[in-house]
Amino acid sequence: MTASGAKRGRGGPPRRNLIAVLAIVALSGALFGYDQGVISGALRDIRQTFDADTFAVEVAASWVTPGALVGALLGGHLADRVGRRGALWVAAAAFAVGTIVQAFAPVIGVMFGARLILGLGIGVASVAGPMYAAEAAPERIRGSLLALYQFSTTFAIFIGYLADELFEAGSSWRYLLGAAALLGVALALVTTVIPDSAVWYVGRGDRRRAEASLRATVPPEKVPQRLHAVQESLAAGKAGWREVLSHEWRRPLVLGVGLALFQQLTGINGIIYYADEIFSAAGFHTPQAQLAATTWAIGAVDSLFTLVAVAFLDRLGRRPLLLVGLLGMAVSLVVVSVSFAKMDPGAQATGATGHHPTDAGIFLLVGVVMFVAFYAMSIGPAAWTVINEIFPGRIRGRCVAVASATHWGTEYLVTQFFLSMLDALGRSGVFALFAGTCVLGFLFIWRYLPETRGRTLEEIQQMWQNDARVRRSHRAGAGSR
Repeated sequence: MTASGAKRGRGGPPRRNLIAVLAIVALSGALFGYDQGVISGALRDIRQTFDADTFAVEVAASWVTPGALVGALLGGHLADRVGRRGALWVAAAAFAVGTIVQAFAPVIGVMFGARLILGLGIGVASVAGPMYAAEAAPERIRGSLLALYQFSTTFAIFIGYLADELFEAGSSWRYLLGAAALLGVALALVTTVIPDSAVWYVGRGDRRRAEASLRATVPPEKVPQRLHAVQESLAAGKAGWREVLSHEWRRPLVLGVGLALFQQLTGINGIIYYADEIFSAAGFHTPQAQLAATTWAIGAVDSLFTLVAVAFLDRLGRRPLLLVGLLGMAVSLVVVSVSFAKMDPGAQATGATGHHPTDAGIFLLVGVVMFVAFYAMSIGPAAWTVINEIFPGRIRGRCVAVASATHWGTEYLVTQFFLSMLDALGRSGVFALFAGTCVLGFLFIWRYLPETRGRTLEEIQQMWQNDARVRRSHRAGAGSR
């Protein structure tokens, strides 16, 4: 075997370039994950440092999300105008600047602005990172590679939780938040050593660079075929919003937006938001014990079961994992809802302050862990995978931006109005509502999602076009009768 062949491994793609693509996906997810994990434990110290009221603390925690929503919409435009790499550089710079400014913020108002800026970087990265990986990765590992975005997010949350446990008091929150700037710097450095995607180069009319980009991650014998397929998929030129909203692409757009909605409406942020009271009812009495329980029962379980999706998305497919996961999530939330219904005020007091957890508290904890596990192995990572592979190249940037903005907007709304939902429906009612949403998500996946495992992006595009032609012919036939 030649040295070149050894490097590629049986004619496969160069390992170094695939590792670089993997690093881009992992760092894009870690930007949000680490910040979300660390800020949850830093809020108490931020309140004390700035003598801030509850509203100001809530703004400091939540303004990352609207920043990410704007960043997601901007990310699609940037990915089409300056390339996937250019968008990632913007994301890395915005995130690094935002984290440094918040770490040195002299007043709470400066922190508000800093968190909007770093949220902007997170939103751009959530579009450009997975999009680049979807376009660069071989189809046989595309699902697993994209699932790493969610794994890196959950693992970084876990690391953030651990950091909060290790450094609890004083001004350590500034160092913990500021350390995230290293993630932005790392993303910028990795992005400099790889070419942009072939889809971007073909769209610019640069066949030579497109071929070189494909050779970086695709086996040499497949390069001509893939290059021809990319050229065919982009032959109609750059699309406007009219084509994005056209009947031909309506089904994948509805699918992408629906996945983003159900990923957030099925209750994951409700579980995380309500973790302290859940663990208090289950017998974890002190704030330190509740933080440790959150770290391991949510953070560690989330990370561990996301690896199930990484391992099986390309073996079993997207549909089976999503359908099994959503059913499991529905059952788990029914357990959580029934447990809350069984906890009368006296039992709740015993669970929160007594020496032993109640039976309902134990079932509550089991339900939470089951829910996190099913979410982590299914819609958590699979939604990002499907969103980044179902759109044709000429409209991918705009469509992924719409779906990602839907994700961030829905997350913000759920977080913002969760307490109001509790007041209106009660704890049991809220989680029963989330269980019903999981059932609706199951029906949505059953109806709208075809299996995309093992198909190239161009083959998926052709699948939608064939489907649109069949539906048009059916309508024409019905009209002629």
